[in-house]
Amino acid sequence: MNSRWRKFLAFATAAFMCVSASTALALSLRITSSYTQRKVSSGKFPIHSACMMPPQGHLTKIGVKGAEGMTKESEAWAEALEALVESRLETYGIAIYSSANPLSSGASDDEIRKVISQVQEKFVALSPLMNKKPGRIAKSAYTLGDQVGMLPCSENSDILIFVQGVGQVLTGGRAAMTLVVGGPAEAADVFITMADAKTGEILGLIKTYPGAGFLDNAELEFGQRLDCPLSNMNIGSARKNDRACEN
Repeated sequence: MNSRWRKFLAFATAAFMCVSASTALALSLRITSSYTQRKVSSGKFPIHSACMMPPQGHLTKIGVKGAEGMTKESEAWAEALEALVESRLETYGIAIYSSANPLSSGASDDEIRKVISQVQEKFVALSPLMNKKPGRIAKSAYTLGDQVGMLPCSENSDILIFVQGVGQVLTGGRAAMTLVVGGPAEAADVFITMADAKTGEILGLIKTYPGAGFLDNAELEFGQRLDCPLSNMNIGSARKNDRACEN
């Protein structure tokens, strides 16, 4: 297991534990929160293109006898989350690029993978503090450094997008037990972070908490929740659209 993945698992565990105390309230209110750098929300930094960094997902299955990892399911879920984010952004006129695409740079696959790994490692290390104090994003408190400019997609993109998901699902037996005596609930935490593709400055963060069935209906439990924060952030054509925040 490489150091980047170990760091993400540590972040995933910490993130889910931090939210667990308020999970019931978050799910009942269907909370989605967003934090934006002022130059983005004011429209001074228009966003029309985005580079998708490799998504990260971690699922745990909770049974009567304990918990176990879900490696294949985690990878599939991460890809599904990425696809939903891409789809939402494209709806608002955002051009999408892959961080692994060399475009016209002439960079080799190995060179690109190395830069991606370095940027991801910096991001995972920064994530715990950023998620603990997200309000500081508005004050330009966080940055990944200008190394992000070494990504070939950086030249064509306004922002980098990082998608992270941490979730737990229950077996039938565990779900039945929870109904009777209480216990863990099926839930997830999903984070979408945006960084300036040239400077690495963190520009925005969306945090949402899909509830039970989040794997069965990702569009309802996650995709539709992005419309309001994207509108508040002035992303693409999603600019201060009150209708996006009606539900």
